[in-house]
Amino acid sequence: MSQIVIGTAGHIDHGKTALVKALTGTDTDSLPEEQRRGMTIDLGFAFLTDNITIIDVPGHEKFIRNMVAGVSTVDIALLTIATDDGIMPQTREHLDILRLLNIRLGCVALTKCDLSESEDWLDLLEEEISDFVKDTFQDDIPIVRTSAETGDGVDDLRTVLTDLAGTASERNDRGFFRQSVDRVFSMKGFGTVVTGTVSSGRVEVGNTIEIVPGGIKAKIRGLQSHGKDVKSVKPGDRSAVNLSGVERYHLKRGSQIVSIGFLEPLTSFGAEIKLTSSTKRKLKHEQRIRIHLGTDEVMGRVLIAGSDRKKSISQGESATVLIRLEKPIPVAMGDQLIIRLYSPPETLGGGTVIDTQLPRKWKVAAKWLSELSDLPVENRTALFLERNESNPKTVSEWGKRFQLGETELKSQLDGLELVRFGDGRNPFLSLSHLVKKQMSDMMKAVGEFHEKAAYRLGIPRDELRQNLEYSEPLFDYLTDLLVKDGQIELKDGLIQSGSHKIKLSESDRKLAQKVSNTLQKFSTTPPLLSELATALGQSDKKTLELLHVLKSEGKVTEITRNLWYFSNVLMEMETSVRNFLVDHKGMAVTDFKKLTGTTRKHAIPLLEYLDKHDVTFRDGDKRVLA
Repeated sequence: MSQIVIGTAGHIDHGKTALVKALTGTDTDSLPEEQRRGMTIDLGFAFLTDNITIIDVPGHEKFIRNMVAGVSTVDIALLTIATDDGIMPQTREHLDILRLLNIRLGCVALTKCDLSESEDWLDLLEEEISDFVKDTFQDDIPIVRTSAETGDGVDDLRTVLTDLAGTASERNDRGFFRQSVDRVFSMKGFGTVVTGTVSSGRVEVGNTIEIVPGGIKAKIRGLQSHGKDVKSVKPGDRSAVNLSGVERYHLKRGSQIVSIGFLEPLTSFGAEIKLTSSTKRKLKHEQRIRIHLGTDEVMGRVLIAGSDRKKSISQGESATVLIRLEKPIPVAMGDQLIIRLYSPPETLGGGTVIDTQLPRKWKVAAKWLSELSDLPVENRTALFLERNESNPKTVSEWGKRFQLGETELKSQLDGLELVRFGDGRNPFLSLSHLVKKQMSDMMKAVGEFHEKAAYRLGIPRDELRQNLEYSEPLFDYLTDLLVKDGQIELKDGLIQSGSHKIKLSESDRKLAQKVSNTLQKFSTTPPLLSELATALGQSDKKTLELLHVLKSEGKVTEITRNLWYFSNVLMEMETSVRNFLVDHKGMAVTDFKKLTGTTRKHAIPLLEYLDKHDVTFRDGDKRVLA
């Protein structure tokens, strides 16, 4: 059986701690101040069985922060209501918090029943309680009459809690170790110890974890669960972790110990929230609030997103929001949070984190959050992939984006028509319909290029990729698909349609011949583009189109955009250079000019061309054979 955590809830002095002691024999008020004042201030812990832990939380309104920290990781709620008081303010606030944290399994302990002499009063109180907790917990929630003073009903309550523990759902495991810290202390001879409930993953003695925030690495020296030494802990376990290589001051309540690399402290995130139906207050755009997340509390401001441009939300209303924090804390998608007023500290509402990596600009972030919240939860994963359609992420990158292990990520991606490409061990991921559209867009761009430049063999590969704004891996994948399908051809860095053929008009064919003849005539010192165009009485653009046609036929070679050579002349020059370097240790620019009969304006770009095409290699101020 998995370990189960039960959390108490209820108004101050409604007998939570006395009831826990009656159930377990453990007095959870261990602090001297708690014993002196007769009230619970901080969290207390007791074991109902070897597999069931009870966390006793304070009921006083001043210690709601500690209460939220205690119930943030519970499976079952034990709501206590005293017969002499009935439903009180903190009873209502605690129930609101349980509802907002989505704790759906619970029971009610009607305490101090020894003080009531009227069965009718208890029957009426039970009816009121049933109505009060309706739509919060499971149907037919057990209400057990108890007295910690006389022991009446305690065995019945223990049975009910044990039975409920058997029906608790498995925790949602994210695939990496995560534990929110609720206590930190030092033990002589052992060092720093932190306690908390494991919310995800497994860890063993000897493993190294990361403390977030802080980024400090620490080795696990020892583990305990339910007061016993263990070799490993798993989701749901109450865990005491002895850490080496770290001091007590490096941690506090609210810190998290996690597998390395999965969580980073954030100062903003997106969430879907709902205000309680009992609050009389509104939550305003950019209002300063208290955020309770895990075992931590931090101040922040809430910015209301949405196309309706709301400036506030009222009781019972929902909204998508961006929350900006005043200090960084670790946050994961799917985390539950509680929102309370800054002053007076009153519970307003709560919700769920829906994204942890938001655009920096508010308007862009608000638009994205609105798009996300408009979709059902099960359809949102596809939206994340669509948002990265031009720059797909790998499996490991998506794991970190969603903060999931590989197996858990695979489960989340189930049902999507995925396309995988690249490294088989860590492929890029996209969606089938995106790839089909991108292939179509790529063919459209190639076709438009051919229409505008009918005499060009094709569009340069890098130019097409930059125009489409595709990442290198995606563009290479799409290119391979289209080449294999015969829709495009890739030659000398140019992409052309598989059906594209250059056909010159009669007049342009004659002009092209003039261009070829001119370059052949001037041999090693051909005119530059503008000079050639002037000599032909044509524009630079027209002359360049004809040069590209001749290039596709192999008659001329492009050195730079402004310098072109008759191909046979260039081949003879390359042969001369190779022969020269066979007999000499190197060739200076002056040697090259003398050898080829070129001027400096031709020599420099020619030598750079020969370097680029692995004919020569520059070694200082000389060239040698590549």
